[in-house]
This record gives sequence, C-alpha cells and structure tokens, in this order.
Amino acid sequence: MTEEERLLKNKQISISKQETLKKRQNQVCKTFTVKVSKNHLSKLQKEQLKMIFVEAKWIYNDMINWSSKEDNKIWNYNTKIKEISHKDKDGNCVVSELKYIGSSMKQWIVQNAVSNIKTLSTLKRKGKKIGRLKFKKEIRCIGLKQNNITHKIISKNRMKIQGISGSLFVNGLKQIKDDWEISSAKLLQKPDGYYVSITVFHNKENTNKKKENPIGIDFGCSTSFTTSDGEKIDVKIQESERLKKLQRRLSKQNKNSKNYNKTKNLLKIEYQKISNKKDDISNKIVNKFTKHSIVVIQDEQLKNWHKNGHGKAVQHSVLGRVKSKLTNSNNVCIISKWKPTTKLCMNCGEIHDEMKLSDRIFKCSCGIEMDRDVHAAQNILKFGLEKIGTDGIEFTPVDIKALLEELFNSENNLGG
Repeated sequence: MTEEERLLKNKQISISKQETLKKRQNQVCKTFTVKVSKNHLSKLQKEQLKMIFVEAKWIYNDMINWSSKEDNKIWNYNTKIKEISHKDKDGNCVVSELKYIGSSMKQWIVQNAVSNIKTLSTLKRKGKKIGRLKFKKEIRCIGLKQNNITHKIISKNRMKIQGISGSLFVNGLKQIKDDWEISSAKLLQKPDGYYVSITVFHNKENTNKKKENPIGIDFGCSTSFTTSDGEKIDVKIQESERLKKLQRRLSKQNKNSKNYNKTKNLLKIEYQKISNKKDDISNKIVNKFTKHSIVVIQDEQLKNWHKNGHGKAVQHSVLGRVKSKLTNSNNVCIISKWKPTTKLCMNCGEIHDEMKLSDRIFKCSCGIEMDRDVHAAQNILKFGLEKIGTDGIEFTPVDIKALLEELFNSENNLGG
C-alpha cells in the first residue's frame, strides 16, 4: 500500500467513524446475553468451542511471555502465527498448530491486552499502586468484533460464529428485533456452558407513555425493598441443598485429585445457577421500579452491613445488583447516606436518636405512627424531590425542619 492509498483509507475510516457517532446520538444501546444450547451441539462443535478458548489461552500467555523480553511491545505481537509453543499438563514445552481460532479473535486478544495496559498506565499516573499483566490458566471471554463476519444471526434460534462448523442453536435470540442494528458480540465460557453477549443499537422510541408517580425505595435486611407506596418486596436466594452437599464432598477429597477437580467444576456450575437466578429477579425488580418517573434511593454502604452481623442477609439478597442497576438508570436520584431517613419525623422534623434497629414501628409525639421502613422510604422520596443532600450538603435538624415546613406549606398552597 502506497502512502497516498494509506492516507485515503484513513480518511475514509475517519468519515465513517464520524457518521457512526452522529447516528449513535439518536440510538439506544442494549446488550443481550443468550445461551448456546448444549443439547443441540454436535461432537465437532463441542470440540471447536473448547479449543477456541484453549488456543486463546495459548496466544495470550505466549504474548505475555514475548512482551517480557527486551524491546518487545504487546501491540507489535504477530497475530498471523500458525504455530505456537506452550506447556502441556505435565509442564513440558510443546508446539501446536492453531487450527480453530480466527484471525479477528487473535486481534481482539491483543487489543484487549493493550486496553488493559492503558488502564494500568492511567491508574499509575493517578498515584495508584498497580501490578502487571500475568499468565492465565483459562480465557473466559473472546471478542467477536464484526457482525456478518465473526458472528451472524440467521434465524430466531440459530447463529453462526467464526471458527464453528454449521450454525449454533441459541436460546434467547427472539428478544432481538429484526430492525435493530447488531454490533459487536462476545463469546463467553461459563461453568454451565457457552453464552454469546450481543450488543445492539436501535432508534429511540418516541412514545408518549405516561410514567407512574415518583417513588422512594428503602433498602433493608429483614425486607429487601420497601417503597414509599407501602409495597414490600423481600428476596432471599439461599444456597441449595445440592451446593451444600457438593461442598461437604469437596472437603473430604484430596486436593488436585481427579475427583476433587470434578467436584470443583460441579460447584462452579451450581454457583452459576444461583447467580443466574439473582440476575433474573434483579432485572425484574429494576424494570418494575424504573417504570416510575423518578426513583429515589439512598446511597447505602452495603459492604458495611457485613460488619454489623448482616453478612448472610446481604449475601442471599439481590441488594447490590439492584443498587448497581438503578445507579446506571437515568431517572434515579441518589441521596446522601448521612441523611436521617429513618429517625426523622416527616411531620414535625424531630429526630429520634433513641430509635433502635429492633423498633419496627416509628412513633412520634406529634401523632405519627407507621411502619419504620415505609416511613423511611417516604422520607427518602421527599429528600430526593427537594434535592436535599444530593450534592453532599449537610443540614442540621433545624435546617431540615425548616425545609420540610416550606415543602409542606407549598404543597398545601398548591392543593388549595
């Protein structure tokens, strides 16, 4: 390629990039994780899927080893190699031919490593203590960069992936509509099988659907979520009996024996099933909450709850998942964790510091008597609507009382 051709190509790439960025401004990005059906895989397809991840591990470790030598940079690693040196299960060095992994997958491995190095460099400039890229025992994610080349949806339950013979039967593709633009994807290896994470873009919907009234949500251990409307949602997904049985079996086996490793893999699958259940229920809860025009939550420090004897309650709940998903939502307002949402009387502004965790009913001398969690959720909503504490501003009890009186008076005037 001549210098003139190279410059022309770069200009075309730049124009295409600008057009794409302009188009993305009016689009919504979504990611769907769909599962490859094990029962529909042929013997050849199982071998190909397995070896793609094995060869990806060989390439990654070879790249790290190559870059450790003087003057070798990861971004200069040759992805066109046909053979690679690696160690077998006995620790002997062997040379194997790369038969299964595609060229674009190799490029993604290098680009992902370069991205990680840039992140470490940024953290180092900020004064953070950083490590370095290390060898891996396994690769669990491989990028599929180009739609219709590395991956292609051919029907409502069939998908083609580079390096895999024929098509794969995939559950969940019906969620993706025909008029949506399919972008990049990732092939994932999890304990219970193979998944494909697909990124799509579609135009923003101009719907005039009326959203429900604003809502405040109180997080708790005894009841996971309590809304300002009085609704209580309690979610506890505990360890299954099978998981406990496998843990007992593992404790009696010799470490690194064949049966030990087999039981360990079964444990990973069981943990994956529990994780899938938590993801499913948390998605449903978040979808229910975000139907409201405004959602107000408090910045609860869930990690600190473990120190106060609530470790199992937090572990078996979906509090962290729901908080994380709500935090990334556009219509969610987060108030400071220091706001006295539980002990503050919403009627007179008095703060009841004598309240204990065992007091489940909030009572005040002004006549208010109601469920502790519902009262807290209503306070969270009022703080959120008035933007009290959202910018880290601290208020004294007197200031809070004055602000609440002003709020109540304005509401009464509007009602009159």
